[in-house]
Amino acid sequence: MRDLAVNWRVGTLFRRRLKRFWAEQWRAWRTALDWTVWVYFILPLLWIGGGTYLDIWHHPPDWLRQLPMWTGERLPLVVVFVGRLRTFAEEADVLFLLQRRTWGRGMMLRGAAYTAAVLLFLTALVYAVLLPFFVAVHHFSAATLVTMIVYTWAWACIGAVWRNLLEARFSGFRKWLVKTAVLLLLAITYLIPMIYWGSSPARLLPPILIGAAAFALLLRVKLRARDAFESDTQQEQLARLASTQFLLRNVMERKPRIRLRRPLLLRNSKRIFKRFDGETLLGEMIIKAYVRRFPLVRTWLAFNLLSAVGLILTPAVIQPYVAIALMLLFSTWITSHWRGMMAEPYFAQFRWPDAVKRKSAGRVRFWLVVPSAGLFGMICGLKAYGAWGLLAIVPGVLIWIVINSIVTSTMLLSDRKAEEA
Repeated sequence: MRDLAVNWRVGTLFRRRLKRFWAEQWRAWRTALDWTVWVYFILPLLWIGGGTYLDIWHHPPDWLRQLPMWTGERLPLVVVFVGRLRTFAEEADVLFLLQRRTWGRGMMLRGAAYTAAVLLFLTALVYAVLLPFFVAVHHFSAATLVTMIVYTWAWACIGAVWRNLLEARFSGFRKWLVKTAVLLLLAITYLIPMIYWGSSPARLLPPILIGAAAFALLLRVKLRARDAFESDTQQEQLARLASTQFLLRNVMERKPRIRLRRPLLLRNSKRIFKRFDGETLLGEMIIKAYVRRFPLVRTWLAFNLLSAVGLILTPAVIQPYVAIALMLLFSTWITSHWRGMMAEPYFAQFRWPDAVKRKSAGRVRFWLVVPSAGLFGMICGLKAYGAWGLLAIVPGVLIWIVINSIVTSTMLLSDRKAEEA
């Protein structure tokens, strides 16, 4: 009887929190979905969309017939990527819920069941949209579609629990790296069986059983986790505020989040350059501020990667000109970053002379772009001269030195003209 009472209490608590969550979401959306929105936007959209869907079902257009099979097999992957485990944890649970392991397990299992139900609904919705492609064009049977839905649902549940575990155990760059690796692993393990055995329900059953076993194993790991309460409360708070943030995204001004985490690079306040003149000190501070911000470093890496791929695909005749254009483009972004840093209150409180500012901009621009210049020179040399082309890193850096001095001179001339005016 005691266990029944505990289960009843846990179930009542879960139902109350679930009811309160949907009441909050409805109140948020009710402020935006008044009768004018329903009459002039939503109902006409549903009418037109429903008519278009029925027309595609009865008369599939040519573009739908020409789509390859892998298009319909890969689109449901979005459900695998968006799933999030709901635990309905609150900060006040630390007072009593964590002291009763049966209560915590009961809430977690009910949250997992709710997450699975929501993901099943989303999976069925995606396949309902794709029904004209699978049934009207490729004539899939009902058993095949049900098997594909169950398979996608299993992998979506795996992704939801797995991402929840990663949120609690990693932070910073490691969390971004591990989550990216997990997304790639989920995509590979989902797509390979779907592409090869998606049209055969019998062959897709073993991957479904493997997925169900993996989901049960991850859920068991989640139930035994002892250091995930703070992460669960943060994720639940974001889930409750998701609708409000979406509706007010263009109304409320976002305040920057203050993170007291050690940077990945240059963690200690040591000098980079030996000189103590003004332009060296100012340039060093801005370079440190740049390198210590992971979003900027990630953008820097992405630009170099995309530029390198584009340069490799460029004909050898125009490669040097494309490399110079990429250097100029990159230097423009670095200059805008320098101007933004100079406008911050910390740097603005110092009265730097104009000459010091210009030379510091050239120093920042040089050191942040010189690795790209060397990479671009090496790519151009390899394509033109083979292995000996690796030595082209030297002329690439020399060309960048000349470009950087010209850009600095141009800034100096433009500033003089502004002062004279």
